[in-house]
Amino acid sequence: MQRKRSWMMSCSAILSLGSKSHSEEFPPYIIDHPTDLVVRWDQPATLNCRVAGSPAPTIEWYRNGEYVETSKDNVYSQRTLLPDGSLFFLRLNQRKGQSDEGVYTCVATNHLGTASSKNASLYIAALREDFRLQPSNLLVTVGEQVLLECAPPRGHPEPTISWKKDGVPISQKVSSGKLLMVHAQRSDAGLYVCVASNQAGQRESKAALVSVLGEETVPSLGLAHWAWRSVDSQAALGCGVEGDPLPKVWWHKEHGELPWGRYENTLRIHYVTTFDSGRYICTAQNQVGTASAKASLTVQGKQLHTAFTASSMPGLGHAHGQQRDLSAQHTLLPACPGNWGRRKAVTCDWAHVTSLPCPPTSPISSGPL
Repeated sequence: MQRKRSWMMSCSAILSLGSKSHSEEFPPYIIDHPTDLVVRWDQPATLNCRVAGSPAPTIEWYRNGEYVETSKDNVYSQRTLLPDGSLFFLRLNQRKGQSDEGVYTCVATNHLGTASSKNASLYIAALREDFRLQPSNLLVTVGEQVLLECAPPRGHPEPTISWKKDGVPISQKVSSGKLLMVHAQRSDAGLYVCVASNQAGQRESKAALVSVLGEETVPSLGLAHWAWRSVDSQAALGCGVEGDPLPKVWWHKEHGELPWGRYENTLRIHYVTTFDSGRYICTAQNQVGTASAKASLTVQGKQLHTAFTASSMPGLGHAHGQQRDLSAQHTLLPACPGNWGRRKAVTCDWAHVTSLPCPPTSPISSGPL
């Protein structure tokens, strides 16, 4: 009787243990769901999925409803199923028909049931090369509005826009890719570049030149006296220029060619002869207008006769420009003694040069040339 009771107690304990073990089993459920992911094609990526279940569930992944092969199925696969159930990509495949892009689902299974995660999209970041709209050059005056527009290349995710001025990033807030300066200042002038960025990289637009002009924009010119140097029988004439922006200056000769050389604001004629007689024109030009000044040079024996004429003309679209036509005739004698010949200007050093507004004044005057 005692043995029977002992056996019954042992059997009861075994049944009790079995019942307890069975009660700890439960079907799988998802603890951490995967989330959408955007990565570069040459970067590793991980879709997270953490599950619970007893007995421990098996994990499988599906892309667009189809089973995803991992390294446990194919040792050459770039996809690996991690111990916690996450799906790791060593490198994303973007070849047509084999791309890793798609909608992924994590599925956990044991003998008690199956649990599926929420869907998560995997995108390969992309950014094309060509801007849909390049910024344009602008010419404004102080106080006017400046609006630079830019449409970035197509990309995924949609690229963000920022701007650089003269190669330095601008902290100014940008709206829909547009850079707005309500009241332009002279300091706003420069080269502006639109920058598009996302996970795939960065693209820069062509540079747009913003010019901010003041009120006095039409070029004005002033001619100096002719100057002479005996060393190389050289005649020189300076052309003083003002304008905003700073004008470009060049010389030419009416009905003839300038002697070979480099001419900027000063015209230099070496070894003056009678063949150098003629009318020399200094021209200055910027975006707003053009101005010119003429200096006539006539070689007659021991005297050089000169005449000056200057005029300025506004550019198109600027009615506030000024226009002038001033002329006078003067005869300039050498400032120091010397013989005037065909191969020499004067036999002395530089004559005194004074920069004067056009036309210059001279203590020695003669009639028309």
